[in-house]
Amino acid sequence: MELFPFDKIATLVIFLGTLFLLWLVVQRHKGGLSQQLARGKRMRLAETTALGPTDRAMILRVDQQEFLILKIKGAGISLHPLSGPSATAVPEDAV
Repeated sequence: MELFPFDKIATLVIFLGTLFLLWLVVQRHKGGLSQQLARGKRMRLAETTALGPTDRAMILRVDQQEFLILKIKGAGISLHPLSGPSATAVPEDAV
């Protein structure tokens, strides 16, 4: 009675080898894959940063316009256009 039969070891080696090859392919084409996945999407979260333990500032890109979204605990969410034809603040009720 063998502790590790050959067929189980071979299956494990084949599985790990395939997994490693897939990892290499993804690492090599990482930039192209993300561009292909993002193609056709109009909205994209460009950047986010923490202002505090519960507060966040995010830049949302919609088509060619950027918006600053502030999520502050106790104050709700505010949306401010950063670029585009209208540079006035959007009221919170419109979000």
